[in-house]
Amino acid sequence: MKAAPVAASRTRPGIAPALPFALIPPNLDAWPPLWWVGCHGGAGVSTLARLVGFGLDFGKGWPTLTPAMPATQVVLVCRTSAAGTWAATGAIEQWRRRSGMSASMTLLGVVAVAASPRRPPRIATERLQLLRGWAPQIWRVGWVDALLAADDPRDVGAPPDIEALRTTIWQRARMNLDGKR
Repeated sequence: MKAAPVAASRTRPGIAPALPFALIPPNLDAWPPLWWVGCHGGAGVSTLARLVGFGLDFGKGWPTLTPAMPATQVVLVCRTSAAGTWAATGAIEQWRRRSGMSASMTLLGVVAVAASPRRPPRIATERLQLLRGWAPQIWRVGWVDALLAADDPRDVGAPPDIEALRTTIWQRARMNLDGKR
């Protein structure tokens, strides 16, 4: 007997997850212009950081800052899936409450990376619309099939949407840094 298809639930799965705080490595060569932070595992942080060519891949966690540390700019990264946008919702809610965060941390925005070559599910699109009202900026990056077979994403080269993202984020990061000097 064939099982009936299961309908996707449109209810929230509970409280959106918060990101942990992580210690900044003591052996940094230089303070990065921004920190790429994944809202969940597999968000695409490492690939984005390599393709964009600046900033530090900080993994999955907010940088823990001390008062002696320089100002920090963060770009959150999530997949454009139900789970990815739910994780981004939790990270943005946490940032809005500023619980445990240094006042010298600035969130530049959220990059939503395509989870597949298909159109994202409606729930993911709706959550990104909601996040537009909460986050300083939402950027979307399309699917790049060639990245699946690349050992280093720089071998594939940056597609046009990554080039545009690089320019926009660099300008925003520089503007924030210049304004804080």
